[in-house]
Amino acid sequence: MPNECAHAPTTPCISPIELQFQRRRVDLRADAEQVSSDGGAVLLRQLDERLGLTAGLVSLLSDRRDSARVQHARVEQFRQRIYQISMGYEDCNDGDWLRHDPVFRLACDAEDHALSSQPTLSRFENAITGRELNQLCRAYEQGYVDALAPTTDLVVLDIDSTDDPTHGDQQLAFFHGFYDQHMFHPLLVFDALSGQLITALLRPGRAHAAKGAITILTRLLRAIRRRCPNASILVRGDSAFAMPKLLDRLEHLDEELGEVDYVIGVAKNSRLLEFAKPLRSSVEEEFTAGAPFVRRFTWLSYASQSWPAERHVICKVEYSSRGENPRFVVTTLDEFPPGLIYDVAYCARGQAENFIKDFKNALHADRLSCHRFVANAFRLLLHAIAYRLMHALRATVAQVAPEVTYVSTDRVRLATAQLDTLRLRLLKVAAHVTSSVRRVLIRLPRAFPLAHVFFAVAKHLAVT
Repeated sequence: MPNECAHAPTTPCISPIELQFQRRRVDLRADAEQVSSDGGAVLLRQLDERLGLTAGLVSLLSDRRDSARVQHARVEQFRQRIYQISMGYEDCNDGDWLRHDPVFRLACDAEDHALSSQPTLSRFENAITGRELNQLCRAYEQGYVDALAPTTDLVVLDIDSTDDPTHGDQQLAFFHGFYDQHMFHPLLVFDALSGQLITALLRPGRAHAAKGAITILTRLLRAIRRRCPNASILVRGDSAFAMPKLLDRLEHLDEELGEVDYVIGVAKNSRLLEFAKPLRSSVEEEFTAGAPFVRRFTWLSYASQSWPAERHVICKVEYSSRGENPRFVVTTLDEFPPGLIYDVAYCARGQAENFIKDFKNALHADRLSCHRFVANAFRLLLHAIAYRLMHALRATVAQVAPEVTYVSTDRVRLATAQLDTLRLRLLKVAAHVTSSVRRVLIRLPRAFPLAHVFFAVAKHLAVT
């Protein structure tokens, strides 16, 4: 293994220091070349191989570099970025040190040389064309569809937008009045039943929350129907997606594909509040009579000026010490009681907010700091690929160790932990790496608390 200090281009060696808490002298150094703090990267490579994730996606990227001068293959760079993001190193600058990490090098098939530095990784991200980006995005979406069992009977898609604050001169970063900041405005679609991220689209900062939703949903719904001919498909979204053209398209897709429904919030307005007046008055009277909290539902037939016909709208009215709280939802699920649809079908959409937090907090998907918009869109997709990898790890843990906890007093299950907790507890483990002609030996600490889970995951991936 090469000497890290000798190869680090921007950061000087860390000088050894002497600690004073023992009678004997305690020297502290940072020069253990064959030791890594990220032993879990080998599990990510195993998962990657099982999913065929990076090998399949990187084949869509062309390499326009002079082959005689290429040191780092595209697949190596692709894996380096995705594994580093998964392990919590979202910044390309982290590559300047991690390029010498023995586990990362092993995971990326680069044992005989250092991985890419920050400038090389930045050139890689900026080399992607818009056409290649579109191909990657389609392949990423198709990967989700192909993983569905053909006998799947229900697919629930949660579509939502999120803010990505920008700082600096970035293409198409604009001020958004609602968020009160300069930003990009990504659009995300999740599988509500599994938490899987299906697609991620980067949009300019001023983009409407529903921009691009028609194209994405049309493509996804048709692909899902080809894969799962008998599945019922439900699309959910907040009031930003109650756009006439989007509702029309979903209804046309129901006619084309069958069994396509939606449940989407509707912003309250004076007409809806007027239609709901009888229920609102009744709820207020019941609260005034002494009930501490009143909650009632009803159906409304409503058509805005831009709708071609009346649609079924659920009206929910709550009354408490905080006052009145009316809410409205438009849906094609009119054969069920309104309260059941609202509570079971619509309110569960809030779980998508937790998926977005995982995507942004654990995998830092809002670190889009390139100048070129296409480069930032590619970077968002890299984070999405890392999410799929970590999501697969969590699903594997749920299979092999469903009852393992990481806080014994509260019995918090590792199989349902947030991705950053899963990474901290399972993947952030010291590893000593030695290599010979016959084998590579990775030694983890004997005192590693979750060693049994780590080895159970590794064994599961090795035999399936």
